[in-house]
Amino acid sequence: MKRKSKIKSKHLSLRYLRFSELSATTLRGSYNCFFTQKRHFASKFNSDDALLKSILSEERDSDLPEVQAKDHDINVSYRRASPVEKNQSAHEGNDAPISGNLSIGPKYWKSKYRKSYRKVEKGLTGALKGYIDENMHLIESYNKNHKLSLSKRVRVNIDKELTWFDVVPARSLCEALLRYLSKRNSGMKSIALTQFQQRFFALMSGNSSIVAKGPSGSGRSLTLLTSALSLRRPKSKRPGINSLLIVKSNALVFQYESIIKEIVSEMRGADKMNIKKIAQFLYRGTPEEERQQEEDLENLQTPHILVTTPQRLLDILSSHGMDFVKIHNLSYIGVDDFTSMIDEELYLESSVKAPVVTLLDFVMKLQDLKKKQKDLNPQVVLIADDSSSENLISNLKEYTKWIDWKFFAPVGNFKEDNEIPFYKYVGKDAAVSTVLVSPRFTEESEKSGKFKVSLHDMRPYEYGASPKQWIDTLNKNSYGDAETYKKYRNSKWSSVPTSVKKGELEILCAGLGKLLKKKTTEAWMKDGKSALVVHPDEYNSKYVAEVLSGKTGKKVRTFDIRNDSLRFSEMACKDSDSEILVLNVSSLIGLTLPGLDTIFVLGVNTIKSVHHLSTIIGRTRLQNGLVPDKEYTLFSQVSQSSTETRPRSRTFILCSVLPYGSLDPFDRNFLERAFITNGLIRQLPAVGVQEIWNEDLQKEYDSAINGPFEDQYSNGTTVFGGLKISGSITDQ
Repeated sequence: MKRKSKIKSKHLSLRYLRFSELSATTLRGSYNCFFTQKRHFASKFNSDDALLKSILSEERDSDLPEVQAKDHDINVSYRRASPVEKNQSAHEGNDAPISGNLSIGPKYWKSKYRKSYRKVEKGLTGALKGYIDENMHLIESYNKNHKLSLSKRVRVNIDKELTWFDVVPARSLCEALLRYLSKRNSGMKSIALTQFQQRFFALMSGNSSIVAKGPSGSGRSLTLLTSALSLRRPKSKRPGINSLLIVKSNALVFQYESIIKEIVSEMRGADKMNIKKIAQFLYRGTPEEERQQEEDLENLQTPHILVTTPQRLLDILSSHGMDFVKIHNLSYIGVDDFTSMIDEELYLESSVKAPVVTLLDFVMKLQDLKKKQKDLNPQVVLIADDSSSENLISNLKEYTKWIDWKFFAPVGNFKEDNEIPFYKYVGKDAAVSTVLVSPRFTEESEKSGKFKVSLHDMRPYEYGASPKQWIDTLNKNSYGDAETYKKYRNSKWSSVPTSVKKGELEILCAGLGKLLKKKTTEAWMKDGKSALVVHPDEYNSKYVAEVLSGKTGKKVRTFDIRNDSLRFSEMACKDSDSEILVLNVSSLIGLTLPGLDTIFVLGVNTIKSVHHLSTIIGRTRLQNGLVPDKEYTLFSQVSQSSTETRPRSRTFILCSVLPYGSLDPFDRNFLERAFITNGLIRQLPAVGVQEIWNEDLQKEYDSAINGPFEDQYSNGTTVFGGLKISGSITDQ
């Protein structure tokens, strides 16, 4: 009973919190309503409202009685006298006004109004003052909770290093999570939080909305998911889905599904739990899969978590209506790899609205439409790429209404210069090798359709040792910039026939087959390690796997996210033979692949932008699925290129070139800018034979980068991926 009384007292204190600020005008309005209902006079004005308006508009006089009218001969009464008053007047024998010293008129009623008003005011303010004095401690605690600074709202002790038990309040869930992490860390019992995770969980405890950026391998996805699992639904909220997680691709939906099921399986009584009450998953699939998803949502309408792609949830909302999915009263909205779903340069300024933006606009409007007055806005968490700038925050403030900015906090530094960041985007122990693949044709090969390839290491870039040199390299060339290169590559790629694209793919696959036979590669991929091959989205993964299988003689198959997420771990490598798995680059974004240390990139076209390279290399991880914080050192720290120091991971970029030719100048400049921007990436040789480079090639390169590239192919010749095509280009 005491607790209920305390809660009721708190609500009453909030309800009457602002009563002390009530003006006289407010109370006059209340009395006005009462006064107009009791008509005690026959007004000579047009209406009672007009009289009251006249009274209320007059300035307040002194509280002394009104002066009697000077002209006693004039009867200024505004009402008929009652029989008692008539008798009293006749008995007194004069025609004086019946109100003694006051004339019966507007001033009379004004005086009456003031007396009644003072009584009401005294009664209200006296009772309110006593109530406020009695409950001031509750009012002050409410104000403190909503007006405290961010650091004071945080509920965890930020002066010490946080543990999982500090940030996951439910002990059973925390123990299950630690058992899950222990298995991924080869039985390690003590699992520490990364720097990103510590700051993220601390801000979440303060009920903050967050835009978070962190390096690849810092545990961003697991942090987002753990927050959704551990966030309890307030009792004041109506039944509904508590947390909405939005991810880019089907592959990420499958990954979240796998992680949630593994964590739940570690909980006590897991065999009796219905996983669909904890989480449900929406993605575009076969008609049978989509029908099953809709049936699950219809049967169990309020799972704790809903994981979906933007397109799939928009499909269901448009076909079934906004009440089919119970997302009208959310506590938490998390978007993984948000920047990968929008234009990476224009962000939200793009004229074409991305599906994730459309979905978030609708979901937030739905919260405002359906929520009660006491319901809090959901916490919104957007996970951004490590290269995201302050423009992202500015765009969110200008173009969206998703975030309550009074309760906002960023994770990561958004104010640093994009070109030269403070820390590296690619860990210092991750190395890259650029291999040039040139075909060799003979008369026999032209008849048989078979060819051989030659491999060379691309000449390593000389970064220099000062910021001025790095910035000059990024900006000094007239046509060596992101916008020009994007237009150039799109124009070149779209003009090439499909048969030539397939020819380039065969050249690259043949080059990879030869590279795998090199001693350095065999030494790197010892102990039955498996590797991941990443290719452009234009190619079908099954087709790429078929070509690779024929060119390499190795066991090659497509990557299956449902079953292969742990394929690169030590346990899986011991239990099975080495193999090569193939995946398109868009499906790779955001995946966590524990133990992956080798990636082969088929062609420069696989790398969509300068910052996209860090996303690809960032998929390489330790056995625990993370990258150590110590690898993300200061940007200016140049890694040693010596082969004596073994790197943690290697990414091989295969580039096709003309027979006895050189790499396309614009592709060469693009890779140089990518290596510098992402943190002066460590370069290692893979073949042992470096490409020929002389003054003539340097002049040709400088001329291309500093002159108009349109004139280079004015004779009707197109150079693409090492192949020269003369005459008109048509799809064959």
